[in-house]
Amino acid sequence: MHTITVEERITEEYHCDVAALLETYANDGLTSKQVARKLDCGVSNVRRIARKYNIRFNQPAPQVTIRQSQEFQAPKMNPINFLSRTWHTNKKSVHRVAELA
Repeated sequence: MHTITVEERITEEYHCDVAALLETYANDGLTSKQVARKLDCGVSNVRRIARKYNIRFNQPAPQVTIRQSQEFQAPKMNPINFLSRTWHTNKKSVHRVAELA
């Protein structure tokens, strides 16, 4: 029994070249997830076939989820930002911090 591949199914159902169909979807601005829904197959299959034909789908821009507070962005070291960058301190301030702890 021969299992039909996604590429064979596309050729049979759409009567066109696989690369041409995927290129059309890419030009329409679809994502690989949307193409997978249209073709009724997995996203990994769409991405694998697209890589084979060197086709890139529209990928949504990553969402920025980290919001930095004013304290984090402050130019002086504070309890919020002390691990975020290298701080240049003198010995007196380091000893003073140790005394306060």
